[in-house]
Amino acid sequence: DLSATVPYVGATAVQNLGFDGTGVTVAVLDSGIDYTHRNLGGAGTPGAYEAAYGTATTDPRNTTLDGLFPTAKVVGGYDFVGESWPNSPEVGDPDPIDLEGHGTHVADIVGGRSNDGLHKGVAPGVKFLAVKVCSAVATSCSGIALLQGMDFALDPNNDGDTSDAVDVINMSIGGLPALNDGN
Repeated sequence: DLSATVPYVGATAVQNLGFDGTGVTVAVLDSGIDYTHRNLGGAGTPGAYEAAYGTATTDPRNTTLDGLFPTAKVVGGYDFVGESWPNSPEVGDPDPIDLEGHGTHVADIVGGRSNDGLHKGVAPGVKFLAVKVCSAVATSCSGIALLQGMDFALDPNNDGDTSDAVDVINMSIGGLPALNDGN
């Protein structure tokens, strides 16, 4: 619950001093970001999400921008895995919309803000790059996509100049360790 954790980590005190992350860009390397989510500046309706994602992983709406992305809060990004990896090879596309939800959850903790002002993330003034490197249909993240996502975060417009690099890269990725079989 952000109403307890944001003050606990000291973020409320920092926000009260006038620092809310404005001017900072955070790349979230995860399962994408639902840029239609209400706490991330979207409409927050099932219809808005369906317009952006569609109704299935095979729906072309989740691989095209359709004028819905980027937004004022989620200012850019890229999908490096596609909607069916690891069941098929990674196929990138320009729409990093989140199906699984973890990347959206992370973005809300970092910089979400509810319309009523009662819910605020740690730095609600930040902007985001949604960098989809984790599967929509499994709990895996692609090693190749992670590397591509890091490169993207360092040079979002791919012009060889890193002056547009993000300020913070978040990778909330983990899993169980492999068992040591003695080999």
